Amino acid sequence: MKRILRLLAAGSLCAVLLSGAVFAEEASGTTASPAEMKAVVLQAGQDFDPAAGESDSKAQLDAAMSKIAEYGMNAVFFPANTSDGALFAGETWPMASSYDLLGYAAEAARAQGLSFYVLFDASCGVDGQGQYGAHGNLSAAAIQSSSKVLGELTGTYQPNGVYLTGYYNQKTAESMSIYRSEGASMGYDNWVRECVSSLVVNASAAVKSAKSDAVFGLVTDPVWANQTTDPAGSATEADFEMATDAYVDLNAIFAWADVDQVMVRCTGSLTDEAQNFKTVLTWWAQTASQYGAGVSAWICNDRLGGDEPGWKAPDQVMRQIIETRAVDGCVGAAYGSLSALDANVGGSTDVLLRYYADQIEEQDILTDLTVSTPEKRTYTTQEPQVNFYGASDPNFPLTLNGKELERNSEGVFSVEMNLEPGLNTFTFEHKEKSVVYKITREVVIIKEVSPSGSMTVEGSTQVGVTVMAYSGSTITASLGGASVTLTEQELTGDTADGNTSSYVPYKGTLTVPAATESQQDVGNITVSGTWSGITQSASGARVYVAALPQQAPGVEGEKGHLVEVTASQARTYPAGVLNNDPNGSCFPLPKGTVDYIVSDKLTYYDDTYGSGEYYILGSGVRVSASSVSSLGEAEWQLSSLSGANSWADGQYVYVSFARSGRKTAYTVSFDGVGYSSSGGVNSFAGATSMVVTLKDTRADTAAPGLASNNLLSGVSLSQQGNDTVIRFDLRKAGSFLGYRAYYDGDNLVFRFNQIPNGLSGAKIYIDPGHGGYDGGTSISGMYTEKTLNADIANRVADILRSRGATVQVTDTSGYVSLDSRVNQSQSFSPHLFVSIHHNAGVSSAKGTEVYYFNPYSRQLAANLSGGVAGALGTTNRGDKYGAYRVTTHMEFPAVLVECGFLTNPDELSKLQNDSYKNAIATAIADGIQNTLTSML
Repeated sequence: MKRILRLLAAGSLCAVLLSGAVFAEEASGTTASPAEMKAVVLQAGQDFDPAAGESDSKAQLDAAMSKIAEYGMNAVFFPANTSDGALFAGETWPMASSYDLLGYAAEAARAQGLSFYVLFDASCGVDGQGQYGAHGNLSAAAIQSSSKVLGELTGTYQPNGVYLTGYYNQKTAESMSIYRSEGASMGYDNWVRECVSSLVVNASAAVKSAKSDAVFGLVTDPVWANQTTDPAGSATEADFEMATDAYVDLNAIFAWADVDQVMVRCTGSLTDEAQNFKTVLTWWAQTASQYGAGVSAWICNDRLGGDEPGWKAPDQVMRQIIETRAVDGCVGAAYGSLSALDANVGGSTDVLLRYYADQIEEQDILTDLTVSTPEKRTYTTQEPQVNFYGASDPNFPLTLNGKELERNSEGVFSVEMNLEPGLNTFTFEHKEKSVVYKITREVVIIKEVSPSGSMTVEGSTQVGVTVMAYSGSTITASLGGASVTLTEQELTGDTADGNTSSYVPYKGTLTVPAATESQQDVGNITVSGTWSGITQSASGARVYVAALPQQAPGVEGEKGHLVEVTASQARTYPAGVLNNDPNGSCFPLPKGTVDYIVSDKLTYYDDTYGSGEYYILGSGVRVSASSVSSLGEAEWQLSSLSGANSWADGQYVYVSFARSGRKTAYTVSFDGVGYSSSGGVNSFAGATSMVVTLKDTRADTAAPGLASNNLLSGVSLSQQGNDTVIRFDLRKAGSFLGYRAYYDGDNLVFRFNQIPNGLSGAKIYIDPGHGGYDGGTSISGMYTEKTLNADIANRVADILRSRGATVQVTDTSGYVSLDSRVNQSQSFSPHLFVSIHHNAGVSSAKGTEVYYFNPYSRQLAANLSGGVAGALGTTNRGDKYGAYRVTTHMEFPAVLVECGFLTNPDELSKLQNDSYKNAIATAIADGIQNTLTSML
């Protein structure tokens, strides 16, 4: 009754056309309509030939339906008619085929489990003279004929639904003639629109009368009206508008016709500015929903690979499907071309089917080509190689200069390319995007020479020379007739973090002549480098040898220039070598320590640390000039130890010595430990004692009795000439967790970390590297080192806490300087410090490595490197000596862990996996626990 009332209200034309039209609804075993439509539109003359013989056309239809089902689709749209006639049996219209094509298509579709929908072209039918064909103008006769045929067709074939096409009207001389005979009283404009509305109203009524649960839908063009034409229209700039060019009155149609669905023929891509896919589909969904109707998208996949904006990219269809799922009220999509699916342009169909099978992630499809490194597209460099890092959609190929690149499962790639002298062009192509690099290479073998500038050194000093040059070069350095071949080394320290340069350090020492009565000008350090048959040279610092220095006083009456340590802890360096590199075999002097200087101010400049100024002290070490202040000339005197004491608390054991006289300097060493020239330790496992040699000091007291502790077994004092030797014996060889020396008034206090009972009672500081604006290594902005560092650090902390440890983690939600990290860790007073990082390098580089600085950190480094590599089944790159800012303190063992390489696509892929990250965290926690347990 509601439908009849609508017809009457719609106007006389509608009411007259359907008077007495009743179509029987027949029962049938049709396939249910799908929850999400995944349909294919079969095109006459393309997917099958209506004019072919019966056996040939049936074979074509069988093949088409089988292919549609094989693709995992669940529905098919089949044309009911063409301009040549009907494709179904009936007496009303002539047939364009020799048999009932529609009936056979319905059977073939249902045999494959496909829902069957009919496309009815209302622009083809019988006109007022009873002639069948394609007509551009609507008339009462055409509307009545189409409606009658639609009712018969729906009742006979029982499709899941019928979608109307070709229901538009035009203003032509012919339409004016029809108007004068059928609707002159309505006004021409009103009549032209009324014809369209009447056709849709009558068609929907015919379909619903024949099969009440049949879906009645409209196939539309992209744009009903641009907003510039009608404020209610879409934000588009289409040339064709249904409202003005086809006279479609949507309000009337939706108000009086039973329209269930609108299928929008989306000819525009997601990048089309005139009729953007998302804009169009969203507008139709919002408009249709006001009348309780849904929408679906007619995907114009036959455009794929073409030159229209956006259609060249093979992922365009996939992106459109993702959008259909995101638009409220959209029930799915129909692909306008089976042959385009078969063509599988750029692998698009393969990807589509994997997406429907939930085998790929939407995020992958939405990933465009990004090449994050290098940042500049055109530049000049001296590097012999370039490292490219980036991300892409793993479902479609990526090529570099026409050759396909290997990537990980997320589409991340890392590739090194050699650079020839001159211009090098690299073109990445992926989907429809290209990224082009133009890199000009200048061959510069020697990049930097340290030291540089001008420097004055003591006689017979070994001057450290560091040259940054191409890996694989032969580098020699010369000074004043002496020459040395430098050794290629691995880049370590803070400057190495994230560095993938082909320049590596070459190091060696040049010994200057012995001092004479006057200053000597030895000349410039000269460097020669040969690489790939090319030889280049460069100059370093100009070197002067100071005149014979005043010796440190050693007997009463002798004088010297006295200085006092003003830094809280003054870093010391080897006296016989001049460079800026911290050295793990040299231990700090506490504030208040005094000593004589036995050199002029020495200078050394390099590009890593800048300008360093130093004094050599009488105790045999070198200190930064900024860490001491002058006390002027002073006579030599012998100090003494006048008392000793020991006490302990929960974490520390203390040993204190009362000093009379000056607070003279001392050196620290460990029995049973050997060092390399750089300061790295061969092994700390054999360490039995920490030995402190107090300069110019007499022991006038007995060694103290030790407070109860689990670290030290005894303390002894002995005299060596003018020096006092304090030996702190370890209860267990190699079991040592650092110390801090300081003055409390006139008392020199040594504070030692006791060994915690495993993790119970242990204090651990975890420092995730980078943070805030400092992201560390980054791959296309998608994978940043700071995020991964923090993730694993928090996992480690949770595990350690669950095992009884007290843990502090650096908050890296904002930027944290290296000095701040050191200060925070020292304030926490941990037993161990672990900094967590991830590496960068060539794409083939993989595995775990751990850096240490002070000698008693090496065992922790070895345990972590081996443990993490073993747990992950990756390469153990080993425990390595390196002077990172966060590890170059002596109060506790401190290491920096490189868990894996973000620039290795396989390792990066694994590092996105929770179980892999848990394995890293567990291995780090185990390494910490094993280190502490082994010391008990």
